[in-house]
Amino acid sequence: MSFTHRYIARITIEADTPMAVGSGEKGLNTDRLVAKDTNSLPYIPSTSLTGVLRHSFKDEDFKNTVFGSGGNDGEGSRLIVSSAFLVGEDGKTVMDGLRNIDLSQEYYSYFDRLPERDHVRITHKGVADSENHGKFDEELVHKGTRFVFELEFLADDSMDDRENWKKLLSAIASPAYRIGAGTRKGFGKIKIVTDQSKSVCWNLKEENQLKAYLKKSSSLNDDVSDWDNLKIKSKEDDLEVWQDFSIQLKAKDFFSFSAGFGDEEADNKPKKERYFEWSSGKPKLVENDYTLLPATSIKGALSHRVAYHYNLLKGNIIGKDVEGLKATLDLEKLERRIRAELNLENQNHPSDSLIWSQLEEQINDLSIEDITEWEEFENDLNAEVREKQGSTLSVGENNKAVKELFGFAKNENDNGQRGRVLIEDVYLAVEDDAEKVFNHTSIDRFTNATIDGALFQEKVSSYKDKEVEMSIWVEENAFKDELIKEAFQKTLEDLKNGRLALGGSTTKGHGVFEAFKQ
Repeated sequence: MSFTHRYIARITIEADTPMAVGSGEKGLNTDRLVAKDTNSLPYIPSTSLTGVLRHSFKDEDFKNTVFGSGGNDGEGSRLIVSSAFLVGEDGKTVMDGLRNIDLSQEYYSYFDRLPERDHVRITHKGVADSENHGKFDEELVHKGTRFVFELEFLADDSMDDRENWKKLLSAIASPAYRIGAGTRKGFGKIKIVTDQSKSVCWNLKEENQLKAYLKKSSSLNDDVSDWDNLKIKSKEDDLEVWQDFSIQLKAKDFFSFSAGFGDEEADNKPKKERYFEWSSGKPKLVENDYTLLPATSIKGALSHRVAYHYNLLKGNIIGKDVEGLKATLDLEKLERRIRAELNLENQNHPSDSLIWSQLEEQINDLSIEDITEWEEFENDLNAEVREKQGSTLSVGENNKAVKELFGFAKNENDNGQRGRVLIEDVYLAVEDDAEKVFNHTSIDRFTNATIDGALFQEKVSSYKDKEVEMSIWVEENAFKDELIKEAFQKTLEDLKNGRLALGGSTTKGHGVFEAFKQ
């Protein structure tokens, strides 16, 4: 087949949320590093752009036509996508190719030390999953960073190909088009900067247009001022359908999304980030930090509450159909063993002696999770429940609603599935009265007295009566089971009615939100 036309678009995109396009490498201080080009600046590989674009469509015939198909009779792709390179400090120059850049300059220095996010995988018990290495962190590209890339479509002079081109552009402009890792925890959302994006269609049968095409440089800095302004019309029919569940909340009191470290005022402080803004036509990092409500924290809370509501709706409750359990834990025998190990019957020491202090420390360190008899009892009990219920315990990725909504990892029985819920980070401008410091003391579990020298401070956020908008989108396919939709709606109702707290220190009363009403 002869493709006589070339549809080309040079598109400027802006990271509407932080972006995590990984390099697959680890750093000395970070578990996941972003991909960087030969200039040591972040970039987006063309494979990332193309893969997400192809996955945006559900029509297999369209995907095979545009992106190519495998097999002996397959055809190559008709779409050419360049990598996306960073827009420079002047707001115009694209940093493609090898360039002499001074990374100590203010703008470029921001990409030498990128912001990082800490993550903790939580178990169904609400604690860190230490056994499966639940703690990790990753590098991110700032929100507001701009990139430029080109899209070229080999086409003929048919209405079908004109429509195919429009569908491709609509997919990139869709709110569901997200790039890189962590797209289901708030990362990778982009927006097209329309006044900086151009497009053209050349008919190679026309001599002047053929010469223009042959003359075109591969550089993303090539002058395209004579091209048309990029126009995008919505063509959602071939894309996945998303439902908007965004909600407006306000904090009833304080909330805490911790940075994991403190400052000169407190041992622990709220997580904050800055981002680029372009009001002057050039990139500028906002002067003040913004309090961050990470989408990953919101997602985790929603996931656990969805599991609860789905189990309740299905009748998967403790004690159901599990009569006659044989697993037992002999508490008296366990107590005798611990007392014997600590030799408590023969302890006769002054309260200020070193031996008594060591014994006290041993008692304080005792945890039910570390006792062998408890672990064996828990395993036996879970095995019996699974056998009697005929299925695995309905928590985490074993819960159908959690799997359908938030995805699950690949295993020996299934190829896995990415999440179908999109949640975005929330940025709140820091104000004079937006933070408060609480003083705390640690309590000795043995004497119930304050531990000497254990005073610490915690800084929390306070945005009373301020609107907190949470953007939540759900893919329609996730609601094939009506009970899943009902469980998700009940979860959002819990959030709006103050029954589902977000962030840390929720047992201290922090993190309670309610619906915002003007």
